[in-house]
Amino acid sequence: MADQVEPSPERFADVDTSLGAAATSAPVEEDWEPGLPPLRSIAPSVIGGAAVPLAVYYIVRSHVGSDADALAIAGIPASIWVLSQFIRKHRVDAIGAIVLFGFIVGLVVSFALGGNAFVLKVRDSGFTFLFGLTSVVTTRFGRRPVIFYIGRGLSAGTDPVRIRHFDELWELPPARALFKILGLLWGFGLMIDAGVRIALAADLSTKSFLAVSPVASFVFIGAMAAATFALVTRARARGPLVDPATLPAGGGGTLWWLRVFLVPPSGLLAERQPEG
Repeated sequence: MADQVEPSPERFADVDTSLGAAATSAPVEEDWEPGLPPLRSIAPSVIGGAAVPLAVYYIVRSHVGSDADALAIAGIPASIWVLSQFIRKHRVDAIGAIVLFGFIVGLVVSFALGGNAFVLKVRDSGFTFLFGLTSVVTTRFGRRPVIFYIGRGLSAGTDPVRIRHFDELWELPPARALFKILGLLWGFGLMIDAGVRIALAADLSTKSFLAVSPVASFVFIGAMAAATFALVTRARARGPLVDPATLPAGGGGTLWWLRVFLVPPSGLLAERQPEG
């Protein structure tokens, strides 16, 4: 593959290999490096683009005549958030856009099917399943996993210099493997989450489903977030300790690096030298 760049020992030894690692020794800005964005940088998007619209939906649902009306009202703050972020930063807020898309799809389906209760309950699950499937397919067959582009959008935005530095991560075998691991983790995890919620929608009343479904999703997403944090932390700690002389041809595949991140073979890792 054209993007499979053979690592050099000198370059590899100096690179932190987590999603939060810099692909070059010189940072673009004093407090920015290519990789997974810190929670503080995406918290406004999570609150303004997702939490507020969803809260509005659940608040107004019992005061309007149909789910479609509640979806339409809840889509207003999501639309305002996406528009305001585009005006301020000249880019579309990814989290807000995803939530807004879900509201729009739900609204269209609601009107098209006359408010079918089961379809309305599983609309978000269908979108979740398709997104998870896309993550798995792009990880296995795509040039880069979709999670790479989502991470780049959240971390680098539309800044061409930041984008270029973020793209350099893909040239590093451990970072490339980590993106693929996370793509499969979130892909399969989201599909399982969607499947569980569809099963709940078939067995529970609408009222019970609306109470249980967010809890089920929170459990799945929380578990995947915890696993992501653990993998990134281990990659950051263990990746730089790998002796370049022990690397397989091509820099090591995904499963090889997963073993390094989780349970490295004895003698593979060097001792980290104390600083100073």
